[in-house]
Order: sequence, then C-alpha cells, then structure tokens
Amino acid sequence: MRLPPQPGEVIDRARELSFTWNGREYAACQGDTIVSALAAAGERVFSRSMKYHRPRGLLTASFHDPGCMVQVGDEPNVRGAHRLVADGMAVTSQNAWPSLRFDAKAANGFAGRFLTAGFYYKTFMRPQALWPAYESVLRRFVNGGRVSAETPHDRPEKRHAHPDVLVAGGGPAGMAAAVAAARAGASVLLVEEEHHLGGHLRWGGEADLAALADLAGQVAAEDGIEVLTNAVVLGRYDGNWVAVLDRGPGMAGAEAERLVKARAKTLVAAPGLIERPYVIEGNDLPGVMLSTAVRRLINLYAVRPGERAVVLSANAEGDAAVADLKRAGVEVARVEDARLGGDVTAVRGRAGVRAVITADGTKTDCDLLVTAVGWTAPTALLNAAGDRPRYNSRAARFLPDPGRLPEDVLVTGGIVGDGRLEELTGHGAATGAEAARRAARVARSRRLVVPTRAAAPGAPEPEPVPIPGLPIYPHPELFLGRTHGFVDFSEDVSSKDLEAAVAEGYDSAELAKRFTTATMGPLQGKLETVNTVAAVAKAAGGSIAETGTTTWRPPYVPVTLAALAGQAFEPVRYSPMQPWHEAHGAVPLIAGAWIRPDGYGDPPAEVRNVRENVGIIDVTPIGKLDLRGPDVPHLLNLLYVNKWSKLGIGRVRYGVMCAEDGVVFDDGVTGRLGEEHYLMSTTSSGAAAVWEWVENWLQTEHPDWRVHVTPVTTAYASINVAGPKSRRLIERVTEGVDLANEAFPYMHVRTGVIAGVRDSVLWRIGFTGELSYEIHVPAGYGLHVWETLLAAGADLGVEAFGIEAQRILRLEKGHFIVGQDTDGLTRAFSAGLDWAIKLDKDDFAGKPELAWQLAQGIGTKLVGLQPVDPSVVPAEASLIVDGGTIAGRITSSRMSPTLRRSICLAQVEARLAEPGTVVTVRLPGGRLIEARVTPQHAHVDPDGGRMRV
Repeated sequence: MRLPPQPGEVIDRARELSFTWNGREYAACQGDTIVSALAAAGERVFSRSMKYHRPRGLLTASFHDPGCMVQVGDEPNVRGAHRLVADGMAVTSQNAWPSLRFDAKAANGFAGRFLTAGFYYKTFMRPQALWPAYESVLRRFVNGGRVSAETPHDRPEKRHAHPDVLVAGGGPAGMAAAVAAARAGASVLLVEEEHHLGGHLRWGGEADLAALADLAGQVAAEDGIEVLTNAVVLGRYDGNWVAVLDRGPGMAGAEAERLVKARAKTLVAAPGLIERPYVIEGNDLPGVMLSTAVRRLINLYAVRPGERAVVLSANAEGDAAVADLKRAGVEVARVEDARLGGDVTAVRGRAGVRAVITADGTKTDCDLLVTAVGWTAPTALLNAAGDRPRYNSRAARFLPDPGRLPEDVLVTGGIVGDGRLEELTGHGAATGAEAARRAARVARSRRLVVPTRAAAPGAPEPEPVPIPGLPIYPHPELFLGRTHGFVDFSEDVSSKDLEAAVAEGYDSAELAKRFTTATMGPLQGKLETVNTVAAVAKAAGGSIAETGTTTWRPPYVPVTLAALAGQAFEPVRYSPMQPWHEAHGAVPLIAGAWIRPDGYGDPPAEVRNVRENVGIIDVTPIGKLDLRGPDVPHLLNLLYVNKWSKLGIGRVRYGVMCAEDGVVFDDGVTGRLGEEHYLMSTTSSGAAAVWEWVENWLQTEHPDWRVHVTPVTTAYASINVAGPKSRRLIERVTEGVDLANEAFPYMHVRTGVIAGVRDSVLWRIGFTGELSYEIHVPAGYGLHVWETLLAAGADLGVEAFGIEAQRILRLEKGHFIVGQDTDGLTRAFSAGLDWAIKLDKDDFAGKPELAWQLAQGIGTKLVGLQPVDPSVVPAEASLIVDGGTIAGRITSSRMSPTLRRSICLAQVEARLAEPGTVVTVRLPGGRLIEARVTPQHAHVDPDGGRMRV
C-alpha cells in the first residue's frame, strides 16, 4: 500500500528499517510510525477492544488513536500510531488470546446484551465470599500489556525551565505566536505533541507546505525560541507552573520521557482542534477513518488507506480528503455531503469495512469509510486555568471563554475560531506579541522585589497589543447518527449504553461518565467527550449547551511513573556569599542540602582571631520562621519546654523543642520583633522538620489559633559577627540602633539599617561564647553586607571563620549541638536542660514523658569532660567504660586553641556525672585514658562575662 513519493512525506526511503510484528518481520522507512509501516504492508487490525474484543484499526493516525495500542518489547500501552519505528524493534499486539486474528475473548461480543454499562456494579456484589473468584477471572480481562520486573528501567532526569512565554502547540498559530513573542524580546519555549511542527499544514497542499516552510524558517531564525517536539504540556498549575512531558528517543524504540517543570511568565495555549468520530452502527470497524487520518497516511507516510471509499463530508477537510484519495489511486465510490443533507447510517463487516449504508438505504461495497463531521476543542489546559468551555451551536463545538482566563494565560488558533491561514497566523502573532508584553510586565514586577538588581529606566509601559477576532464558520451538528454506535472506543461504551444510563437516573454528563466509564479510558475524552455529551443530552431531552462538558483534569496524556519520579534528587543550596567563599579558598563542607565553608585554611587561627579580635561567619542555613498573629505565645509555649508568655518586644529567648516522647527535637532562639510579630530560628538541619512540626500542630490540633507561619530561611542571608571588637565593627555599618550595652543588652533584638539595607534584623546572642551579633538581611543583599563588614573592620583584624572554627568555639563555651551531642533517645533532662524545662506549665510537647523521666531518674546526662592528659583528643564516639560495661560516649571533642588542651562533651550514666568524677575512655585503637568531669559544660568563660560586656 506504499505510494510513490509525496510532497510532504516525512519518511526517508533511503533509510530502510526492519522490525517484527507478532513475530513476523516487516520493513519500514526512517520516519514511519509503527502503524504507518504496518498499514503500508497491508495490515488493518492492530488491537482488540477492551470489553467485547472487537477488531480495531486506524482511526486518527495520531497519538490519540484508540485502536493502535501495542506492546514494544517490555513496554506496554505504546501509542503505535505515534511511536516511530526503530530498527530491530519487537512489536506485539495486546489484549488478544491466543492471537490477534483469532481472539477467544471475542466471545464477549455474543454476550454483549448482558454486559451493559454498570453490569459490574450489579453483578459482582454478592455473595461477597465469591469475590476472590470474580477477581481472579476479571484480572484476565485487564486491557493492557505486560511489564517484566526483571527489566532495568532508568530513572530519567528532570529539568527546570523559566521561559518568558510558553506556547503549547506548534501549529501555524502557535508558530506565529512564538516568533512574535521572540521578536518582542521574550524567551520562548514552543512545545509540540507531534514529531514535527506545522499542525494541519503538514498534510496540506502545495500552498500549505510553502507556508509551513516559511513559518518553520522564521522559528529556526529566532535564537530566543527553544522547540520541543514529541513533547506535550501535561497541565497548568497556579502561577503558570507548567508541566511538560518531553519524550526523547531511547534505545530500541523506547522513549526516554523526562519531566520539564516550566515556570512561564505567560502561557499561550494553541492546541488546535481534534477531529471527532461519527456515532453510527459499525463505526469502530477497521477501515472507518477520520478525514485527518486519511490525509496523514497519504501525505506524511505515503500510504494508501484503502481501495474503495465512501466519504461523509461536512467541511473543507473532508473535501480535501476526497481529493487526496483520488490522487492516491483510491476509488471514491460515493461522497455524502452532510451540508446538503447527506448521511451514512451504518457500516457492515466483521474484521473490517465491507459496505456502507447511506441515508437513502443504498448499500455501497467498499473497504474504507472516511468521516469529516466536526471538531472537538481540546480545552483541558484552559480548564486548568479556570475556563469553562461554552457550546456554540453555529460551530457545533465547544469554544473557550477567554474572559475567564487569568492575565497570564492567552489562547490562539483553531481552538478560538476559524479563518484562513493568514487570519490564524495573524491572530497568533498578535497573541504572541501581547504575551511577550505581559511577560515583560511580570518580569518588571519581580525585579522590583530583588534589591540587588538596578531598577529599569522609567520608560512608559507598552500599550496592550490588540488581538483581532477570528470568524466562526457554520457547521452541521453531526454527533449521533440514526443508529447506535460506539461513543468511547477505548472503553467499548455505545450510545445505547449512555441512553440506558440516563434511563437509570444518571442524567448528567458527570454521572453518566462514571456509570458507563465513557471518557475514562486512555484517551480521556479527547475524541469522545462531545459525542458523550450529545448522547446524554439526547437521552435526557436537553441540549448540549445545557448538559455541558465533563471536567478535564491533568495530566493531559499518560506519563510514566519514572518520569514523575525522576532521578534521585538531592537539592544543593548555597548562600549568597558563596562566590566570596570560593574566591578566598574556603574548604567546602556538605551540610545536608547546603554547601558551607568549613574553614579557610587554619581553623585554630580562626578561633584565636575571634577570641582576640573579631570574626564573621556565614550562618545563612540557620532555619528561620516568620511567625505572626496574636496566638504566637500559645504556640511557643506548646512547642518549647520553657515559658514564653512574657517575652517582651525586643527580647530574645533560647528555647528547646521536644518531640512527644520527650526526646530533644531542635533548639534555637526566637525574638519578638513587634506586638504580634516573632522570628524563630532553628538548627540548620532541622529547618524543614521544624516548619512541618509547627504546621502539624496548627493544622491538626489548634486550627483555631490565629498564627501565620512563613518559612524564610532562604529569604535572608545571615551573618554572625563575634569577638571582643564586634560592637565596634557593627557600629561602623549600622544606623538607627543604639548599640550601647545598656540600650542593647545580651539576648535582645533590634531592627535597623545595616550597610545601607533597611529592615535588617540584628540580634545579640552568643553561640561562640563571645560578644556577638547575628545579622539577618534580605538574601539579595547578603554579599554586599558581607563585603562591607570586611572592609569596615580591616583595621580591627576582622577575618572570616568557618564551621570547624565555630564548632571549636561553641565546644569551648559548652553549647551542645542537637543530633551530635544528643541522639534519637536523648530526652531533655539527659541533655542537661533541667534549668529550661518548666513542668509547671499547663502543657507542652513532651511534658508527660519528661515528667516520667524525672520521676524515674535520669539515665544518662550530658557533661563537660577534660582528658587528664591534655594532649590527647579522644575521637568522637569513643566509648566511656566502667569495668566491662559501656557507661557512655564522647559526643564532641577538639583541641582548644584558647586553653591549649583537649576538651569534650560526653553522655555518661548519671552516677558518673558528678563534677570531679574520673571516667575511663576507650579510644578506637583500644587504648584507655582517663578524663575528668567538669563542673559545667563550658570550658571557657563559664560565667558568660565575655558575652555580656
């Protein structure tokens, strides 16, 4: 059935391929789909239907062809009319036994009168004891392929894109929109479901092909346009978060799907139209094709679709199909023009079309029926943006309502209206230009909130681009013929089934859909929705407009679980000061998702500089939650073990959180910035968990509390300035804050101008044990403030210090780290937090367990420890032993540059926690050393005088 070369064919006859179909070898050309190659070889049956196992062939010759689901190797449910042939590909049919030609399950067709819609709801309910038997039988009728658990499946990558304009649809209007947007200065992502751009121009005549070449050349000439073919927009979500499925070529015909997460400033929907079938008796037989399918076969793949045809035409596409058929050597036995009252009432045949009955009762022998009865507007993407399509009886199709779309979503092309090619491209160009204008406005508004970007010159905003209207051509309303036929080819649902559903009370489109499963198969309503609505409306005695459509929901097409999952993804975060760290030789430290500076070459020297002069450290990863509302004190009292009701404005308090089992969960400080405004800090590693913990309490236990929580960890760059000269440095860069000790004492917070940055937060805390200030500024100003501090404190000896120096400093001060000096079993009393735990509070998370721990006795306790030999630094996790038993472990240990001796924190049994107790430490090599318990955790400045000066 292969034709001579055609002007618009996409096959490469010089590159021949070989593949197998149900074990038999077939030839193909590069560019053939599986089904076009089989059709060229004379095959007409490609699958069996789900319920009745009727033979099914080509209907649409596109991705949305219900009769062309095949198995490719280990991959089931492949769209055979879309998937390109690869050399060596092994293709088999699905849902047929023992063979596609002789399918024993076709016996279901003889029992069809007993398998009406909803039979499964009524048949398998009782007796319940027989359900396992029902299930065993029904499982054998599952309509799908097979997958092997032994076949390795790669997890594809994901991609994030941020185009100014995303155009969904690469037909003439979509291409024109993309070009116009790019010429207006926008970056454009053009997404097309087919393997080539062009839409209906691809299977058109000489003028269409010339127009396609011109548009394609314009797209290729624009550097600002990225084209994704064989890709599809799955859905649109809030803020124009658009999911795109990109299907790349893989091995042996497999497609390597990947998910593209695009955040578009504006979205242009240009999906075109989908031709719909005609519902009459026998309309599912192989040989019944849509006019667009016939034109695709002839003009793209050079395949003659049949020998003798009858055509039912109601539009220009049908007329063009007649011309193409004649040119391809197909005898056109009869043309029924629906615009003049012509009609087809039934199709006769068993494994394929053998004859067609027309409205006057004439029977015409043929092997091909071509229908061109109208269009369905694929409005799924617009529905996700808030649109509800409206039925237009003049056009005999649903149309979108652009007035209900948000500002960042526009629509163009055939889905909007009809018109000549120049009208469609003109509409697309105007829409693209307006999309670019709106995208630029969004970009300007976003730049205003990024403080490090210079404001654009005050040029006036461009005027909106006027978008011309498109005409609506009249079209006959052709949905249901004079006989009953299949409405949903995927689910074997007929118009008679829908009529019966309405008779049983399911008289709305949504109810009838669920009762019959119409539109719920693999095509998800793309071919059958309007016909389903028409059938329900007719049975219920209403109009199509009154009945309305069912709801389209994403994803628009099936997507593999592998594409949704993507590769194992570990996000990497950097602070705004990362470029400076890299430029100054920082040793990187992986700390959860963050890359942090572990040190700058000499951590002990960094410690000494902090103790003697002043140092600055990047602490941006510290978790930060903005809390607002009158009930924040109630929340803090619930989450923390200590009291918070009387925290004054401008005060900061340290707090510890425990899980409900009393185990230490997180710690940090919270400052009160205003009457109902608080800023909470958490550990770097606990930021996400604490946020989830807070929201869990608010949403499940106390939804009545008036508290709003906003995570702002990455919204702020955070810098700790520590050392005896830190006040002098802060004074040089701060405005509007009295830094005198009496005006701004330890554990207080202020807001002011730091390095010219307004609304900066400055709190005075002392994790390092020195006079120190912690600065929080909008992230965009982080690097600026960091470099300003270094420049302003050059004469004070200011230097950066890293995480290793900070750990030494905090250990010298005796501050524990949650997750290092505690573990998943360490309750708060064991962490030495007796002073903070207020069991006289009405309630707080973990209170019952802590009360029980206190009553039962504290099993282990965190203590300060100093080896008797000051030169020995026991490795962290070294065991503390008492005779032959384990009595504790070293949790933190370092050589102190300040004391010039080894220091530790350790968890020991409570009986060994008294100050002065000498314990035995077993080093990793087995050597035993002695260490003495100190009176307090702090090894340096235990009274805290250095922090309070």
